[in-house]
Amino acid sequence: MIRKIVKANVWAAVLLLAAGTACTQTSQLEEVELPVAIEETVGFPKVAVTKDTTLNLKVLYRPTNGCGRFSRADSLVAPLQTTLRLFVSYPADDQQAVCADLARPVAFTFRFKATAVGRHRFRFWQADNTYLEEYIDVK
Repeated sequence: MIRKIVKANVWAAVLLLAAGTACTQTSQLEEVELPVAIEETVGFPKVAVTKDTTLNLKVLYRPTNGCGRFSRADSLVAPLQTTLRLFVSYPADDQQAVCADLARPVAFTFRFKATAVGRHRFRFWQADNTYLEEYIDVK
């Protein structure tokens, strides 16, 4: 009886050791970062806002496939103009990732504080030399 218990414990220890050493290597996911077109804006006021008002503004973008995930946002801010370009990361072609063909629209929210009086222009990148534009009047 004791021999069976010892034998079972030895087998359990061997299996535990094998399981612990079998997963020591981790694969590194290589990604490619690409710009993504901003398709739509949400929450931009149609009436003038007062100076020093902080707004939460939202834009919608759609990755090329289901594996695309937000990577970063680049913005260029001038006194009365903001240009925004979003980037999405995808698995590299040699990663053999299985991705859904279609991706749902994703929202990106950013804050804007109206510090200068006038008409503030927002430019959202869609393609080379093509931008979606929105305006906010600040009084």
